[in-house]
Amino acid sequence: MFRSLFVAAALALSTLTALPAAATGHGCQVVQFPRGAYAHQVQGYANPHSSQCFRLDVRPGQQARVRILYGPVFFSTTHTNGTYQDVRFQTVNGQLFVYVHTDYAGQHAFTIEFAFV
Repeated sequence: MFRSLFVAAALALSTLTALPAAATGHGCQVVQFPRGAYAHQVQGYANPHSSQCFRLDVRPGQQARVRILYGPVFFSTTHTNGTYQDVRFQTVNGQLFVYVHTDYAGQHAFTIEFAFV
């Protein structure tokens, strides 16, 4: 009996750890704004094989704008549907994940801006 419970627990844990980092929020760069700032720019590198992930702690109901300032990239967020280079929206819950992607081969530098009011 204990062996079957142990096997079931091990299977459940291995299934949880097999989730991709983007789905769990692990491995995302945490974006922290300078004190008193409402907008912040972050630079990074994108490649076509994986997305660059950013995590922001936000208040529900904030007006947000996320936009690419430089680079051949686009992004998706957990608070919007679709892919964008510039989007305005209202935050839904306390955490916002933004995933930056590119369709071009190689590493591409980019600058993304996050603004909240």
